[in-house]
Amino acid sequence: MIIALRDAYREALLLGVASVAERVVGEAIDAGLSEFAIDEEIITPAMRVVGDRWAAGEISVADEHLATSISFRILALQHERFRVTARRARKRVLLAAVEGERHVLGLEMAANALMHAGYDVRMLGADVPSHEIGPAVVRHEPAVVGLTMSTASAAAAAHTAIAAAREASPAVGVLLGGVCAADVRSGAPGVAVCTHVSDVLELTDALAQRAVMN
Repeated sequence: MIIALRDAYREALLLGVASVAERVVGEAIDAGLSEFAIDEEIITPAMRVVGDRWAAGEISVADEHLATSISFRILALQHERFRVTARRARKRVLLAAVEGERHVLGLEMAANALMHAGYDVRMLGADVPSHEIGPAVVRHEPAVVGLTMSTASAAAAAHTAIAAAREASPAVGVLLGGVCAADVRSGAPGVAVCTHVSDVLELTDALAQRAVMN
């Protein structure tokens, strides 16, 4: 795997395509390689080849400068991604389908996205009684509680679930998802509605940061 990533990164540098170089390093991070391993096994060997090609007259000084510029940018982006991932790993997200809600496909997608981004995710699953939400918040101490609902009755139960979560931890962020999430008119600060799974990470980051500030 490392050899394939190294070859792909080298070719991206030689072609001067920053987006491909960034994608390759992203794949390396997703594969679980450490920042040190990426630097030593992918970026450094590729830059060595670039230097050798320039010394041999096979590429121009402009090509070498572009490759160097791309790698400096990648190093900065990589460092920031590892920093953010480390910060997320210190925060917990508790996910549950509210009482009466048995559809959890979207919740599972959200869990995968959040775990992939570094969060410590605890999944309570489907049809969690409202009176169980508070004790779960006390036990797991999440920065964010995510609740899903896809029916009007489940949306009604969400109010009780939110109240239970906030009674257990007044500063906890609450993220609502599912077809009927927008029907829950909470109005309370620190409560957000996620209409697309692709938005779950950005909203969770914002809620988790707010929880820390409180």
